[in-house]
Amino acid sequence: MASFERYSLKSGDTRWRVWYYDPEHKRRNKSGFKTKRDAEDWTARNVTTAINDGSYVDPRSGRVRIGALGEEWLAAHKNVWKPSNAYAMASSWKVHVEPKWGDRALGDVHHSEVQNWVNELSAQRSATVVKRAFSILNGIYETARDDGRITRLPVTNIKLPKKPHKKHVYLTPLQLSKLADCSGTNRPLVLVLGLCGLRWGEATALTAADVDFLRNRIHVTKSVSQVGGKFEVNTPKNGKSRDVPMFRPVADALREVVKGKRPNDLLFPSTKGGYMPPQGKRHNSWYGRALEESGVPPLTCHDLRHTAASIAVHAGANVKVIQRMLGHSSAAMTLDTYADLFSEDLDTLTINVNTTIANVFSMNE
Repeated sequence: MASFERYSLKSGDTRWRVWYYDPEHKRRNKSGFKTKRDAEDWTARNVTTAINDGSYVDPRSGRVRIGALGEEWLAAHKNVWKPSNAYAMASSWKVHVEPKWGDRALGDVHHSEVQNWVNELSAQRSATVVKRAFSILNGIYETARDDGRITRLPVTNIKLPKKPHKKHVYLTPLQLSKLADCSGTNRPLVLVLGLCGLRWGEATALTAADVDFLRNRIHVTKSVSQVGGKFEVNTPKNGKSRDVPMFRPVADALREVVKGKRPNDLLFPSTKGGYMPPQGKRHNSWYGRALEESGVPPLTCHDLRHTAASIAVHAGANVKVIQRMLGHSSAAMTLDTYADLFSEDLDTLTINVNTTIANVFSMNE
């Protein structure tokens, strides 16, 4: 049962207070209602009905600061995320989210405020940065809802910027060969990237033991990333190890690389030893110089994965094989990523089906 109390303010105005018991039978109150009817309506919605259907939320929970919840949320996910992602999320929190929302109470934020924040951030930063920042605020509110702190989420139905589609650059086998030849001692690494489709972190984490010449396979069991100036070794992107086919040019190149190496020695260490840092397209990196000397279209080391996919598709590989080779989480992701490659198969399909059924249908005419 709830009871209602009328009280006076210093200004002489009157207000109403509700006294009630929460599900744990602790006496609570909510004040500030201008009329008794307002107090009764609030009680009916937020106490009586909520307790009966199990959706009751302590009104005081909405006064918790977002800053405190944000730190808890990041800490809870730290060991789940990859080190590189954890670093990016922590940085986004410090730069974009905490300064804006850290001092605000959980229940005082409105939908329009969040949308305006997203719009302002979108005018200054990329869609990737905006979506990462929003995902933090959204995650805080969803956790608060699941913990029973709040029922209204001001982060629902927020319009986010769309990430522009980046057109893939595909090298022909001849162009890839030229790029590899211009890469000097790093020729085997370029072939692994451009024919086997490994990510940079996967390729530079390979050791001599990961090369299986008997089965013509490369075992991809780990990946390295540079986080805050330090190298962190973890599992591949989707958390699963995989075996990648090792084509003849790659096998021939790697036979020279593994000579004299112990099983745990890196295949492609930096000139100073240890893991090789990511290479940019500028002339001050060996990869940038190779791009310039070979005359191939400018593309990043990561983009060489697309060339591997293109060569595999044109060689007749099906989607599931390409998915496993590239380490995609699903065949649908492979199709979405390389829809432009598979569209070319429609012409081939038309020719092959016409050839297959021509005699059958001509006999029935």
